[in-house]
Amino acid sequence: MKIMTLSVSLALLTTSAMAAGRPLNVDGTVCMMNRSIDRMIILTDGGPRVRVALGRPVPIRFNAHDYDRADLRPGDRVHVIADRGAAGLLARKVEVTMRVGDALVDSIFRNHRTIVGRFGVREAKTEFFSLRMPEVRSVRVDAKAAYGPTGRVWVSSLKPGDLLEVRGTWTSKDLLKANSIEVITDREPSFCRTAARRGELSGDTQAREQDERKFLNKLED
Repeated sequence: MKIMTLSVSLALLTTSAMAAGRPLNVDGTVCMMNRSIDRMIILTDGGPRVRVALGRPVPIRFNAHDYDRADLRPGDRVHVIADRGAAGLLARKVEVTMRVGDALVDSIFRNHRTIVGRFGVREAKTEFFSLRMPEVRSVRVDAKAAYGPTGRVWVSSLKPGDLLEVRGTWTSKDLLKANSIEVITDREPSFCRTAARRGELSGDTQAREQDERKFLNKLED
């Protein structure tokens, strides 16, 4: 099975590095992450998908500067220095080597009229909230008339850290009147899914996806 093959490949790489007394170095692309951004699935340049846990003290850097983990996005290129853990890799350090560009985000998630950011804070008990954009920029969103794939979207249903795709009309420089809001926290770029499913049987795919979801939700045995 493909899952077993990938596990063996990663085990050999990790065992080799640890046998030499060195941490494992991983270069790849972020495919998925959880809401608290302390666990992620990375498609490595060598082929296998790996699971990486990032404790809060783990430094994240970009261009030799500290990088806010809330600005991490699926599609970002990263270099991870990590140790082997029981459920995956335990990161020591993360270097963002290339941030996902607007053109790539468009091709993965949205058209050029849609913005992607993380849910920040709801304003009292209203249908207004702040959306966290990259580099500590926030915009205000009016969600009174926003709908999603299953109907009306209520701000009270959104969770801190949710990655949102918001489409609407700018009524001022920092206020977006939303007509569509979709939670895309669990969505991964299509090239990640394609690479993962290549050569898998349907049963393999289902088992892997369930296993990865358990890891991201911290439900693994």
